[in-house]
Amino acid sequence: MISILKKTDDKLARISGFENDCWVNIVHPSADEINSIIDKFDIPRDFLTDPLDIDEVARLEIDGDNFILLSRVPVHEMSEEGSNFTTIPLGIIVIKDKLMITVSPHENDLMKDFENDRIKKFDPADRPASILQIFNRTNQLYIKYLKQLRHKAGEIESEILESMNDKDLVQIFNLQKSLIHYTASLNSNNRMIQKLKRSRLFEIDEEKDDILEDITIDIKQAIEMAEIYGNILSEMMRFFSSVISNKLNIVMKFLAAITIIIAIPTLVSSIYGMNVPLPFQDFPHAFIITMGISAVSVILGVLIFIYRKWL
Repeated sequence: MISILKKTDDKLARISGFENDCWVNIVHPSADEINSIIDKFDIPRDFLTDPLDIDEVARLEIDGDNFILLSRVPVHEMSEEGSNFTTIPLGIIVIKDKLMITVSPHENDLMKDFENDRIKKFDPADRPASILQIFNRTNQLYIKYLKQLRHKAGEIESEILESMNDKDLVQIFNLQKSLIHYTASLNSNNRMIQKLKRSRLFEIDEEKDDILEDITIDIKQAIEMAEIYGNILSEMMRFFSSVISNKLNIVMKFLAAITIIIAIPTLVSSIYGMNVPLPFQDFPHAFIITMGISAVSVILGVLIFIYRKWL
């Protein structure tokens, strides 16, 4: 799908054709759409296909007067298994002196915010500022989703402490995977930003330089948050493993104590089941006496186990 937008009368509006200083947003394009863009702007095919590879890493590539900035943007999806926090590639292609193109494998909150004109002072005609605004909004979403992820982990922790089940443990594992993806994506974004600063592809005044510095600081903050939350989740998994092991030990100790206590009347019954002369064998109340000895033995065994805190 191809959307063409341009700033007119201080509002971002859709237009029907390509114009200078417009923004072309491409989402999951078809082969025909890719070919039409290549023919129109004479750019490498990789510029359009690389952002569609879900495993693509952030980087900067230059082709003559044109260049592409590949970054990883956060995505929060809901599924039957619960919340899914992951990242996808986003390609920002700049056609010098003409326009800006963004390419992503599927719809995401980041591009929707810009398409729906929710970002103040976003003007595709000022391409350097627009790119910085996209990076800035990307970092804001990372921090937002990291906080949501931490909140979700807290909810799962409370549920597990009340009633532990496999579903909750799987959710914790999925959150750990999300944090690994976030950390890797943020690190690659940071390397790409540093390369962009060194490349000087466009004129960076003092204001834009300050914005770039803020973006770098936000990325480092998000990386630290992801690493801290990852360590917390790792410790949480270790804690739950210890709880499961401890509960298993308690159950095994209880079963062992019950087995020993049950063995006492079994021993008495086995002795009196032998075909040899035994005490009270001619006594009319021998059965009651035998049962009494067994009952007293069981009670004594239970009291001893409770006293020793084995039960």
